[in-house]
Amino acid sequence: MTHQIVLLGGQLLPVYIGVLERKPQVVHILYTKETVRLRTRLVKQFNGIQIFDYQINPYDYDSIQETVTNIICNNEGATFELNLTSGTKLMALASQQVINTLDCFSFYIDQKQNMIDLSNGTKTKINSLISTRTFLSLSNHNTFTSTTLKSFNKEELALANSIFVLRKNKSGIAKLFKLFRTLKADSESKSFSYSNSKYKISWRNNILSVKAPRFSLNAKGKNAFKILTTGLWWELIISIVVNDWKSAKEILMSVAIKSNKGGNIDKNEIDILINTGQNVFFIECKSGIILQSDINKIKTVGRFYGGISSKSILVSFYKPQNYIIEKCLDLGIELFYLVENSSKRYELKTLINKLDRLLNRIEL
Repeated sequence: MTHQIVLLGGQLLPVYIGVLERKPQVVHILYTKETVRLRTRLVKQFNGIQIFDYQINPYDYDSIQETVTNIICNNEGATFELNLTSGTKLMALASQQVINTLDCFSFYIDQKQNMIDLSNGTKTKINSLISTRTFLSLSNHNTFTSTTLKSFNKEELALANSIFVLRKNKSGIAKLFKLFRTLKADSESKSFSYSNSKYKISWRNNILSVKAPRFSLNAKGKNAFKILTTGLWWELIISIVVNDWKSAKEILMSVAIKSNKGGNIDKNEIDILINTGQNVFFIECKSGIILQSDINKIKTVGRFYGGISSKSILVSFYKPQNYIIEKCLDLGIELFYLVENSSKRYELKTLINKLDRLLNRIEL
């Protein structure tokens, strides 16, 4: 019978992955008074595994050694292994000293999802895949809603692409967007009608029709009006692009994290969430002006819902102002923009290259 000893620090993911990958029958969790809530959260993820836990002083070397020694001595005949990825450095040193004396297997999981055998440095790739629901549960958020590209019909996706093409050209669609803001158009409305000397807009029975001086738009679908009147068109364009990323196992849109306090209140919304099975990418899509509050939101989402292995990306239609770029750099938020100036544009497909680079980048 295999017993795994784990050290619980601020990151739950490497501890969870170690158990998932090695499949021990018994897990011994060493935690501190600062990580007691994380312990409770972690235990909820394991079914069919016997769990024992021990509160320790993370800076008492002798006490940590004694705890690990007692665990082993009280389970004679068992095979022991140690996950050294989390916990304080002193917890790791004290625990490994005992394990090394008994010639037991110890390992470390790096950010590239390799399991390193600490006796000889051999690396093996982690094969276990984690669902988005589990990722969010590890951050203590068990309830969320989301959608996917499959929720939109062909006409709605074609509408998003038409808006994208018009946005890239001097079509005048920006003035239409301004008109909707002035009219305070409700994107969730079931019907809408407006007409003046320049525009004729009709939205009824899921049928959208727009006549403008230099363009017209027509689409049928329950989401058509929302696509036109919000930034959803840009989210759809980006979702279509990242849908071709070979490392993506699951892509969700409009992920609304619900508050644990109840009341079906949305605590945070993520435009696009990409799950590679071992990492999560949070993408904020901005087709217009970017505010400092948008950057703060991106940072908060990455820190609370993904941990150190997650990546946060701002995908903007236009190049942001310099102070926004500087703030992204300061907070470790990756930036991608399509239009730099009137003469310089990038291809959306290069976003995939950026995702590849991010996936292989190590955060120190």
